[in-house]
Amino acid sequence: MKALAFGEIIWDTFEDGETLGGAPLNVAGHIARLGGEASIISAVGNDAIGSASIEEIKRLGVDTSFMKISEYPTGRAFVTLRDGIPSYAFNDPAAWDDITLSDDQAEGAGKEKWDVMIFGTLAQRSKTSRETLYRVLDTVKASEFFFDVNLRLSFYTKEIIEASLRKATIVKMNDDEIIRVSEMLGADGIRDIMDRYDIKIAITTYGKDGTRIHEKGKDDIIIGAGNVLVKDTVGAGDSLSAAFLYFYTTEKDIKKAGEKAALLADYVVGEKGAIPEYSQRIREKLFS
Repeated sequence: MKALAFGEIIWDTFEDGETLGGAPLNVAGHIARLGGEASIISAVGNDAIGSASIEEIKRLGVDTSFMKISEYPTGRAFVTLRDGIPSYAFNDPAAWDDITLSDDQAEGAGKEKWDVMIFGTLAQRSKTSRETLYRVLDTVKASEFFFDVNLRLSFYTKEIIEASLRKATIVKMNDDEIIRVSEMLGADGIRDIMDRYDIKIAITTYGKDGTRIHEKGKDDIIIGAGNVLVKDTVGAGDSLSAAFLYFYTTEKDIKKAGEKAALLADYVVGEKGAIPEYSQRIREKLFS
């Protein structure tokens, strides 16, 4: 399974330390940890944490050959947790506002056959990165295009959401994002959005109330969340995305992919950090 992710690389800064993150990287990191091949198109700064980012991304098993060293500083998100739920403040500008590809990088990405391309809204806050993303979406050959709506602060517009939905085959939103996107588009919920933009599969998450998977022309699949002692929810949705994409593209069983995705998300919320080391027990559950 080969995945190409596009978007932000950010150090999540907490009161007690910092960890490398950013939704596209989190998804790519989990895909690599699950056994897939993952690459990321992004940028980090010419600074100490930029160098640390590249080393950590390589340690995760994610390919860095499509990354750029920017004159902007490496991205940071200052994370505040309330009852385990994160809120964010970002440095601006940041390196991920300056994502571009050299001719050789663009040619390399375009030559590959990807099982899935992964993108979101946050990296589209700058014109530079947004235009690079749209060029990649137009030229990359992928079986699936996965759009994680992932609304943050005011870093999105109706035009960005609509352009992204038109490119996507699979979409993910949480319960709050369904409401906000429906209101923005004048749509009647997720099924209406799927019909309007020809979306094949939508994944909607409801925290402790579980996950729904909506497939065009079929009944919803409802998957409950486990009874887990939550340490933090940072990256939980990204782990769910990664596991769904990995198992869906490798086994073509949408229900099984959803169940495996929920298993991994339950595990991640019970651990510290967005991409914790996998225990032997969770590996056995995922691959049994």
